[in-house]
Amino acid sequence: MIRRRHLLAAASALAAPPLAAPAIAQGAGGWPSRPIRLVVPYPPGGASDIAGRMQADVLSAGLGVPVVVDNRAGAGGTIGTAHVAQSAPDGYTIMMASPSSHLGAPLLFRNPGYEGVDDFTAIATFAHGTAMVCVHPSLPVTNIQELIAYARARPGQLNFGSAGAGGANHMLGVLFMMRTGVELTHVPYRGAAQAVADLIAGNIQLVFDSFSGIIGAVRAGRVRALAVTSAQRWPLAPEFPTVQEQGVPNYELPSFSAVMGPAGMPEPIVMRMNAVINEALRTPALIERLAANGNAPFISTPAEFAALMRAQREVWRDLVRSAGLEPQ
Repeated sequence: MIRRRHLLAAASALAAPPLAAPAIAQGAGGWPSRPIRLVVPYPPGGASDIAGRMQADVLSAGLGVPVVVDNRAGAGGTIGTAHVAQSAPDGYTIMMASPSSHLGAPLLFRNPGYEGVDDFTAIATFAHGTAMVCVHPSLPVTNIQELIAYARARPGQLNFGSAGAGGANHMLGVLFMMRTGVELTHVPYRGAAQAVADLIAGNIQLVFDSFSGIIGAVRAGRVRALAVTSAQRWPLAPEFPTVQEQGVPNYELPSFSAVMGPAGMPEPIVMRMNAVINEALRTPALIERLAANGNAPFISTPAEFAALMRAQREVWRDLVRSAGLEPQ
């Protein structure tokens, strides 16, 4: 599995090659001969923007040309993503991609302007993260099985917050209900920080929030973490068990950032970008930079990445259907 191999690579970070990927000589056709534009379909300053700027730094260093970040935000990420889908597949327009932009948004917007998998070329995965199942300390549960038993005895009475309907944190809650048979009530917020604040205040009972977004509250004892949502224990916090190892099979919704381009990009360009990114992801400097944001490197081939996107498309379709969400 891609994720298992990747996590082993992250755990052996100190044995990785030197600092940064060296520039690779120009290939057939002289590509790249001018700056490359990397579209981030979200505003500056957020986690997606940080990921995009790291991707741009890596590609610029490895390819020997400037890679300029172009923030094209709006409509849940669909404006910038549609722009890339409609761009020439010449290797000069690429983007920071995520499950939200390519799997969630196409299902939740009536006319997004693109199909999230078929209208793009999978170039390289870049980083992945995990989420945590956290409850208010007053809730009398200390593990996932206790949470399941408590929720089953109180159908619909436990509220879980998320950054908004249809987002990854919402879908993690939907997946939890599907896999366990419990009934939770979703409370959407305008952002994950607001949901966490209400959890700390005791206004909701649990969240499925990103590791980076909630680990501070966990360490401070303001919320109680029951599990991480990744398939394996998270290398940045291996003391927390997974949901799966606590008796909930097939519970995982990968969270990652990646690089994609328009459909039909030439294979030599795709393979070259992939090689540059993967080489950099093995360096201690980039591994440390990702860890500072709660993430770990995610290495794959273009074929593995494309297969992951196709498989996750079906998972997200099932989750959106189960949640009863309709395109807006």
